[in-house]
Amino acid sequence: MSASGDPLYALSAAVLADVLGRVADAGDIAACRLASRALLAASYLCPPASTSAPPTGAAAGARAGAVPPRSARPLRTSPRFSGVTSGPCRLTRPMGRVPPMTRCAEVAAWAATSAAAVLRELEIADYWPQACWRKAEALPLPLISHYCQNLVKLGLKNAWLSVEGLKKMPDLIHLTLEFIRLDDEDLNQLNECFPCLHTLNLIGVGGLKDPKIHLLHVKACRWEVSNVPRSLVVHAPDLVFLELKCIRPDTLILDSPSLSTLKLTIDKLGATVRVDGLLRLTNLRIESLDFSSLFPVFIDNRGIRTLELELPESASQYELLEAVNPDYLLRMLASISEVKLAPRFSCELKLCLALCKGSQFGSCLKKLLIHVPQPGSCSHLLPLFEICAPLCEVTVLFHAESADAVRQGAISVCMQNFPDIR
Repeated sequence: MSASGDPLYALSAAVLADVLGRVADAGDIAACRLASRALLAASYLCPPASTSAPPTGAAAGARAGAVPPRSARPLRTSPRFSGVTSGPCRLTRPMGRVPPMTRCAEVAAWAATSAAAVLRELEIADYWPQACWRKAEALPLPLISHYCQNLVKLGLKNAWLSVEGLKKMPDLIHLTLEFIRLDDEDLNQLNECFPCLHTLNLIGVGGLKDPKIHLLHVKACRWEVSNVPRSLVVHAPDLVFLELKCIRPDTLILDSPSLSTLKLTIDKLGATVRVDGLLRLTNLRIESLDFSSLFPVFIDNRGIRTLELELPESASQYELLEAVNPDYLLRMLASISEVKLAPRFSCELKLCLALCKGSQFGSCLKKLLIHVPQPGSCSHLLPLFEICAPLCEVTVLFHAESADAVRQGAISVCMQNFPDIR
């Protein structure tokens, strides 16, 4: 409801806050806040009631009409609600300890209203230091799937979630689970109950054993694996974009024939890898030190057009030299149309390039982006410039504290020695 169409805006916030202060039931307060934006704004000016126990004493007197003074009213022990039925709804709660019965009762009261049935977007976040020790009662997936059947976008954060009793949600196309402990070790329930997802974000989802994403319509997926499951499987024929961060799964299977962009962060590739289905892969980002395993699998004999390489934060130039043969690295980079060498990879490349024996081979490299650390010398990068094709566009990013004279000197040397690059 717009501000102009809400008759309660004619009353002052103080009056509305006083009215809400006389309501002892949190479920009634939640319904009031969803029904009127004026009541929603006024509710922040008064301490809401608790539903952790039946009213007694002064609280019982309040229900009978005798309103206790503010000092005698119960302190807030339940989450704040906010939302509009035509747009997103976000539910959060403060850092203080919340009795489980209070959370469950208040959220159940809200979910049973007509507002839940017409919600299109919903985001809920719990308090992780408490949520990690017990299953969520205020934001259980079965409760949401039962009352919020028209959701198209759902985000849940910081919770331990059960999937027992979860209903199918065919309208949901966007799902984000962030820092979640999920009682669905193989993701079977997720695949079955959210069959029409177009976007799936699993960020720090624990409790997984042999997870398998099997979604026929998903197009974009971001998966940051928090533990070390034995296998990771993605079966998604329409998947176009995948960002996968994992450690060292024994088995990695990517059955995604439409995948064009892959961003892979991995410690070490496992013994079993099946990625033959990546027929359209053209954009690849790798952050790892296991190049000896990753390059043959993801780059050799593929039509990669854009390649970005990065190292883990703790990697050194000696580890990079051990991870990849310098001449093989140059030849591989020369076979790519556009190469981006991320900051840590660029900074640790000096020793590797110094040991290159030669670069007398054809090149397809049309765009090159590199980073230069302090003090700003480009001399160690000359082998990279030698593999650039004619009219290659080279972007050199210097450290912010590099002197102008150093930057201009490096640029002049490069342009004099390599007049065919831009």
